[in-house]
Amino acid sequence: MKKIIYTALLILLAVSCRKNDENTIEGPSLNDLYGPFDILSELDIQNSINFSSGENISFDMELSKRTNWEIEITGGTTGAKRVISGSDRILSSDNALWEGGADEFPSFGLETAYITVRFPNEENSQVISDSVTITGLKKDKGILITSFENGFESHWELFNQTTVSGEIICSDDKAAKGNCYYKWDGLVSWDWAIGYVKLNAPDSGFNLPANANTLFFNMGVKMISNTGPAPNGSFIQILFEEDENGDGIFNENTEDGYIYEYWYEKDEWSLLSIKYGDLKYDSEGNPVQVNGNGLPEPTKLIGMRIFFLANKDSGIRSEAFVDHVIFTENETYKP
Repeated sequence: MKKIIYTALLILLAVSCRKNDENTIEGPSLNDLYGPFDILSELDIQNSINFSSGENISFDMELSKRTNWEIEITGGTTGAKRVISGSDRILSSDNALWEGGADEFPSFGLETAYITVRFPNEENSQVISDSVTITGLKKDKGILITSFENGFESHWELFNQTTVSGEIICSDDKAAKGNCYYKWDGLVSWDWAIGYVKLNAPDSGFNLPANANTLFFNMGVKMISNTGPAPNGSFIQILFEEDENGDGIFNENTEDGYIYEYWYEKDEWSLLSIKYGDLKYDSEGNPVQVNGNGLPEPTKLIGMRIFFLANKDSGIRSEAFVDHVIFTENETYKP
């Protein structure tokens, strides 16, 4: 009996004295709670990066303990931002990898990106600063309709009120992505309609996939003035025109034309994204009234009319930008 008790005590002692691995320990370790903070291996960033060739930046560091950290990357020209955060002791490509994207528009350009690493919970801790020159941009995943880089296409259409200028602007460092964007600017006191640009499909079509439930329409939008909550400010309205009988013409009386409205109150770039299959519902989830078969069919899309409208009674000059019209599959666009 004494031998059994002695053996049990030895087993219990061995288990209680076993050192836990930091990845399997339950709850915070004493070192994480009370240990001193130190950077055990310094961050080493290359001078330049070419994302278009598949290069990425891994922020490899080793810390003395688990603690919150934040890596902020800012484009020196575009003002684009990407924030990566975590609390692991080891930073690597598994948790601190930058593949060239931004958290939202604007996207990064060919520019110097400034990097700041902070440890917000560590009082008087070192703030690490570095920079890298972007020599190649990350490749887009999706079907790009236009980023307005090639000017106004011959098969597009436009309309502007007589007091409004609507045009492609380039090289002023204000684009959501690249160098160019489309801009409206003017005061219209007699009508909500400011102007539109209609992106008609080329003869070869938009070449979109058939599944409307996995396809997303994306576009950068920036309201500059006359902003405000619906229905008092300004908004973007998009008409998606489908050619159901294959004659190359959209007939609003017999074919599906889906309307999507986007209100945004801030004067900064935002990402408009909508699942194509959801165009058949209004903002309250009710089926919209259309004159075709009522089924969003991307392969039949032949034109998108992007309309800018603003409150005519505001007395405020209305200005808005749009940029980077792109379709993506399975997820929204990542700037």
